[in-house]
Amino acid sequence: MHISDDKITILESVDSTNTYAMDWIKSGSAAHGEGVFAIEQTSGKGRGGKKWITEPGANVQISIITQTAGLPLADRFCLSMAAALCVREIVQGFCKDDVFVKWPNDVIVGNRKIAGILIENIIRGHSWEWSVTGIGLNVNQKTFPEGRGTSLLKETSVEQDVPEITRKLRHMFVGWVDRWKETGMTDWIEDYNSHLFKKGQPVKLKKDNRVFESVIQGVTREGKLITRDFMQHEWDLDEVVIQY
Repeated sequence: MHISDDKITILESVDSTNTYAMDWIKSGSAAHGEGVFAIEQTSGKGRGGKKWITEPGANVQISIITQTAGLPLADRFCLSMAAALCVREIVQGFCKDDVFVKWPNDVIVGNRKIAGILIENIIRGHSWEWSVTGIGLNVNQKTFPEGRGTSLLKETSVEQDVPEITRKLRHMFVGWVDRWKETGMTDWIEDYNSHLFKKGQPVKLKKDNRVFESVIQGVTREGKLITRDFMQHEWDLDEVVIQY
């Protein structure tokens, strides 16, 4: 383990950077804006208990600690918006194809997943105190087991500097959160919806064991997905899954 000059602790190997960062918070040794980066994760976390598996040393695997005391608990999805938009902006700087955010928190190039985000919170009563935002961004990985993944290398045919992208991402994300704490969240929801994957298009949604078609309209500030078929729906996080 060593610490970079940009508030990032670098680990050779860890089970999960999110778990490591959460343990820091629980022990009282965490500070706002710190990042935990792993060269290798042995049990990386994805949403819904899924595993996030990447090639060691090839990608960004970072968890960023933010102190959220004073921010409205009802607005906690805004943190997911900020993370997705920061990643989208960085990726778009490299790619020719359009880069989208896929509800609730993936980043897509064309029709290919390049990044995933997992946020874990510490909430006491009605007070939102801390968050750990885990970001996995595929940078120099060449192959993907599920076939639909991509990386900056696959999109550009050029190897990129993983540490530099990591530093830029942490700095950008923490800056967004700090501005939110100082001046309030302004146009994030508009920005998120303007880059929303499949907006205005029919998609297949899966709810429990039922698959049906609906048209994506947008996402609310609270993180609900709005779709329309014969009627309008608002879906809670993890209530439905977009199939594509």
